[in-house]
Amino acid sequence: MICPYCGSGWGAKKGLRNNQQRWICYTCNKQFQSPVGEAPDSLPRILLFDIETSLMKVYVWGLYKQRIPHGNIIDDWFVISWAAKWLYDKKVINDVVTPEEAKQNDDNRILKSIWKLLDQADIVIAHNGDRFDIRKLNWRFVSKKMKPPSPFKSIDTLKVARSQFAAPSYKQDYLTKYFKLEEKIKTEFSLWTKAMKGDQLSLKQMARYNRHDVMGLEEVYLKLRPYIKNHPNLGVLMDDDVCTNCGHYQMEETESVYLTSANKFPVYRCLSCKTPYIRGKKSVGRTKTNMRPVAR
Repeated sequence: MICPYCGSGWGAKKGLRNNQQRWICYTCNKQFQSPVGEAPDSLPRILLFDIETSLMKVYVWGLYKQRIPHGNIIDDWFVISWAAKWLYDKKVINDVVTPEEAKQNDDNRILKSIWKLLDQADIVIAHNGDRFDIRKLNWRFVSKKMKPPSPFKSIDTLKVARSQFAAPSYKQDYLTKYFKLEEKIKTEFSLWTKAMKGDQLSLKQMARYNRHDVMGLEEVYLKLRPYIKNHPNLGVLMDDDVCTNCGHYQMEETESVYLTSANKFPVYRCLSCKTPYIRGKKSVGRTKTNMRPVAR
């Protein structure tokens, strides 16, 4: 990280002040804007989010090799808190249950607030979101007789990391530490048990932990974005010839071509997000062959 004031490359303190993301140089101690970049004009609504859920209370006969039937459930899980931010926006949005709501396993209020955000989003981003966060919220929505949010595309940064890299670990905690991004706040198991009992300090700490997760998620997404080959096409959403991954206009044509069974197309590289394989729509010249391969 480079400080724009003193040029120090050592790094920066990162955190929140009044839910606004901030960076402060270790060397000169001056505050500057987060370096995640700026949104291009007419960027679709891209929401990064993360949820924290409670534990389940169940009757068990022992600690090992237990298959617990659903009849043994005492209390099902509920959503304790959520945090979200629109891509490139400084503000981190957050909601957490009150002490009284926690004691009653009541997440009705905060489900409505996260539903409103999801309903506005064109694209949502979460780490393990396809398997955990989205499915968990869908279960709570249908349990509360809430209609589904408006359709959106999903980007799961855990799936991206697993499909594109042979990293030692794919957890967000590892990725943020390895790339020196916004790290998770250290927590203990007792934070969840205390929060479920309605401890005000624990609920406040849970919300803070949740907000930092989303800040780190944004930086992980931007780090991995050039490698996302199936990224939702922002050009279609913006109805313009822009980088399909980031929505910027700064692109250059490469010497490479993209081959299909019937034609070849130009390949562009984004100068903003460095995505190297954006395919043009118009074919290169006219093909003289009428032959096509047959799948066997």
